[in-house]
Amino acid sequence: MKEATNELSASVIVIGAVAMLSALFFTFVWPIVKDGLTNDATCANAVCDVGYNENYMAYCYAPGKEGDVFECPFKG
Repeated sequence: MKEATNELSASVIVIGAVAMLSALFFTFVWPIVKDGLTNDATCANAVCDVGYNENYMAYCYAPGKEGDVFECPFKG
């Protein structure tokens, strides 16, 4: 019976660790990744100004939304 209790305790620890790592990922890491993917998709359809700034980023805007300016990597 003692061996079964040890296995149950180990299972609970593993499930708890997986739950904590999942919570950490979906709370902190996933929003950063999601914003990066959204930014890349926005830059693919953006209209950019000529030239680039000191970080080699161009100032761009979405078609039809000239007031919403964001930076995209300069592609020459």
